[in-house]
Amino acid sequence: MPERFVLVLAGGRGERFWPWSSHERPKQLLPLARDGRSLLAATVERALRVVPRDHVLIMTAADLVDAVAHECPGTVVLGEPVARNTAPAIAAASAWFRDELAFAVMPADHAIDDVAAFTADLERAFRAAETEPVLVTFGIRPRGAETNFGYIRLGASLGGPLHRVAAFKEKPARSRAEAWVAAGDHLWNSGVFVWRRSVFMDALAAAKPELARVFRTFSFGGSREGFQQRLAEMLPGCEAISVDYAVLEHAANTVVIEASFDWDDLGSWSAWARRQARDARGNVLFGDAVAVDCDGCVVVGEGGTAAAVGLRDTVVVNANGAALACPLERSEQVRQVSEAVRARSHA
Repeated sequence: MPERFVLVLAGGRGERFWPWSSHERPKQLLPLARDGRSLLAATVERALRVVPRDHVLIMTAADLVDAVAHECPGTVVLGEPVARNTAPAIAAASAWFRDELAFAVMPADHAIDDVAAFTADLERAFRAAETEPVLVTFGIRPRGAETNFGYIRLGASLGGPLHRVAAFKEKPARSRAEAWVAAGDHLWNSGVFVWRRSVFMDALAAAKPELARVFRTFSFGGSREGFQQRLAEMLPGCEAISVDYAVLEHAANTVVIEASFDWDDLGSWSAWARRQARDARGNVLFGDAVAVDCDGCVVVGEGGTAAAVGLRDTVVVNANGAALACPLERSEQVRQVSEAVRARSHA
């Protein structure tokens, strides 16, 4: 039986949580979990249910290695010199692992409360990946016609919650999402995967031979320093592409487990607010925050007071020397503000 590892992808910047998130302290390092931990720490704790601490590999940005290592001591932390999306990151992790083994892939910024159910499902996925040459993904039964997630269309049943994947679908328009949810044969794509190293690399070689060749010939002498130096040489020339586009949409051996655990992708202020305790008027207050005659607002103060008066369904944030106010329903557009601020600072 191959060894088991967990790869945690922690390279994002979480710009939709500006100004609380920053280049130096991105979303996965913020205390966004329901219990006040960082999302990254919560993800690693879930991983430790199935593997020992030194079998957890965290891929992050090179400038975040120290912060991530401090947040998750005892894990292996590797830094990408440039961001190239999930397919090169997973391929690089496969080069680090080298030996034949099975590993799970987990994004660092998801929220999962039912850890026991998650552990049981992950164990089921590992068993499937260890006994058959399959790429296992987790699908989430939709709670609504969400347009910010990719979808998986279910294929033939393989028994219990396991199905073949008929198709991966891009983020849909509202009408199409409603039709898929009504049909009952589509799940949200969670971005959590399990597979054997060799099975993944074979699938990558079939779909993206150039990318697979880089990491199949990735010689680094077995040391962390050697790996980082080699990665700095090779990664910038790799195509920036997600594992969904690069591998999963082309592979015939993908299967999906319908998750029994709760799941949320905390992709915006409104998504985070759904999971937080509220006052008598439905407001979420975090840190040095005050709301007077407000309803349904999110008010966050870190490093300074954030105050709101007479507002409805509004996000108000004061953090890192910047302030934000926007309608809660438009909180997914905060990324545009972050991009504009960054562009201005570089002008």
